[in-house]
Amino acid sequence: MKLLSNEKIIDIMSNTLNHVDARLMDHGERVAYMMYKVLVRQDLFDEAELRDICILAMLHDVGAYKTEEIDNMVLFETKDVWEHSIYGSLFLKYFSPLRELAPVILYHHAECHELGSLKNEQQQILAQLVSLCDRADVFAVHGGKNENLLKYIEKYRDVKYRGDILDMYFAADINIETVFEEMKADDEFNRIFHKTPPTDEDVTEFINMIVYSIDFRSSQTVIHTLATACIAMYLARKLGADEEELVRVETGAMLHDIGKVGIPLHILESTGKLSDDEMAVMRTHINFSEEIIDGMVDEDIKFIAINHHEKLNGTGYPNRLEGQAIAKFDRVVAIADIFSALSGARSYKGEFSKDRVVGILKDMADQNLLDAEIVEIAIINCDEIMEIVREEAIPIIRAYDDMNAEYLQIRESLR
Repeated sequence: MKLLSNEKIIDIMSNTLNHVDARLMDHGERVAYMMYKVLVRQDLFDEAELRDICILAMLHDVGAYKTEEIDNMVLFETKDVWEHSIYGSLFLKYFSPLRELAPVILYHHAECHELGSLKNEQQQILAQLVSLCDRADVFAVHGGKNENLLKYIEKYRDVKYRGDILDMYFAADINIETVFEEMKADDEFNRIFHKTPPTDEDVTEFINMIVYSIDFRSSQTVIHTLATACIAMYLARKLGADEEELVRVETGAMLHDIGKVGIPLHILESTGKLSDDEMAVMRTHINFSEEIIDGMVDEDIKFIAINHHEKLNGTGYPNRLEGQAIAKFDRVVAIADIFSALSGARSYKGEFSKDRVVGILKDMADQNLLDAEIVEIAIINCDEIMEIVREEAIPIIRAYDDMNAEYLQIRESLR
């Protein structure tokens, strides 16, 4: 069952990464539009393929969020571009539905003689076009004139850029001084970019990719998010939720910590007790989450995501809701969030024992902080739930280990 359209998925993804650094998403969308302008004239791809290529182009510098190369990405001449290229390609390979296109990102700053490792002609074309459109946008941002850009890239014909691919770019008649105003008014681009329908499986994978993007701030947060979603689904089933309700619970739970992309890393990964000021900053992740998903999902899903720190007695945040103002599935995710946090390792703590988890949940229910009925279900089924949490963490940790190993292998091969 699909609750999010392709348009909303892209907007949530863009909103999420904008909370880390807006420059790269704005840059990425402009690069996507220039690539679209080139490729639509070549008639090499159908609409669904064009949509995926545009999303890929929008995310082409995604690795810079992890490698802290963001400031270098907005310079016209860059030096070491492999770090963010490697990480970006591996992120897309391991954590997105765009894995077949991931090699394009690895080579999007490569010169044409370095493209031999790309498995097919289409990937080589796309890597070169990402590179061309990337430099064209940065040139424009720095106030460059279109005439000077064309002279600049022509100097690199068959050195940095294949001549035939340069000719594709020239044939699109892109003028960097006006193209971005054209983008806003180009209904066909916006239709293909935002509204070409994805499969239900792709929507699920894009949601997962959005969650995994929190890894740019904290891999532990990713594991916690996925564990929270599993626990919430388990508890909702025990409460008799139907299939549609289960999907809504899962979607809200998957998005519940998305705002943590906007929290400074020294707070997010603190190994000690947060100060009052730091805690105030940490609590703003709810506000960021609401900014990211407001209008992108149904209201009940939004509230599932943003109400997980509310308490039944009105002492929670951000809105100090109490009693019946907190819906049933909001309560479910609140308990799942706490269960996941207690039973999993975090930067500031190790895993808590079963007895300690049970004791904390029971105390919170006794204080009218959490729904006692749902807490009782969690306690009765504690062993099974803790096993679910462990099983959920294993493939994520394995994927990160594999990705890090491959990162080192690729980096070594490029020395």
